[in-house]
Amino acid sequence: MLTGRGAVALLALAGYGCGPGGDAADGGAADSGAAVSYTDAVPSGAKPAPEEIFRTLEGGEASFPDLRGNVVVANLWGTWCLPCRDELPELVELARIYDGRPVVMLGLAVDSGDVDEIHAFLEEFGVEYPNWMMGMDDAVGTFGAVGFPTTVIVDQEGWIRKELLGPQTAASLTAEIEALLR
Repeated sequence: MLTGRGAVALLALAGYGCGPGGDAADGGAADSGAAVSYTDAVPSGAKPAPEEIFRTLEGGEASFPDLRGNVVVANLWGTWCLPCRDELPELVELARIYDGRPVVMLGLAVDSGDVDEIHAFLEEFGVEYPNWMMGMDDAVGTFGAVGFPTTVIVDQEGWIRKELLGPQTAASLTAEIEALLR
C-alpha cells in the first residue's frame, strides 16, 4: 500500500490528462516514458482510432478505417447540448475551409434522437459534412468522453493525436490540422 508522497504522486498521475483534453502538448497521459507496445511507428502519445462500425444518417455503415489517408476531425455532439450548438458554426466554417483537401469533418451524434430529428437539427445549422450516430455508452466506452462537445483529431494513419473537451473554434482546429497535414 502506498502512503505519503508515493500515494500523492500516483493520484496526481492518475488525474492528470486522463480522458479528453490530455495530450502530448499539454503534458497529459500521452508520454509516460513507458515503451509503446504497438509498433515503433506509433506517434508519441497517440492511440489507435476505433475500428467499430457506426451507423450513418443515410442508413449505411462506416468506420474510421474507411477514412484513412485523411486527417479526421470527429466531433461528438448532441442535439441536447447547448455548447454543441454554439460550436456548430465554427465546425461548418472548418468544413468549408478544408473542402477539397484530405481533411474530413465528421459529426458523431450522441443520443440525439432518430435520423429525421438529427437531419432537421443539422439542416437548421447548415451542416453538410457527414454525421454518424452513437449512444452515450459508446461515446464513453469508445472515446472516453467525459463531457460534450468532445473533439477527436485523427491523423492520416488512423492515430488519435488530440482529444479536446469543450467547444472549439475553426482557428484553433485549423492549427491542429495543419500540424498533421503532410
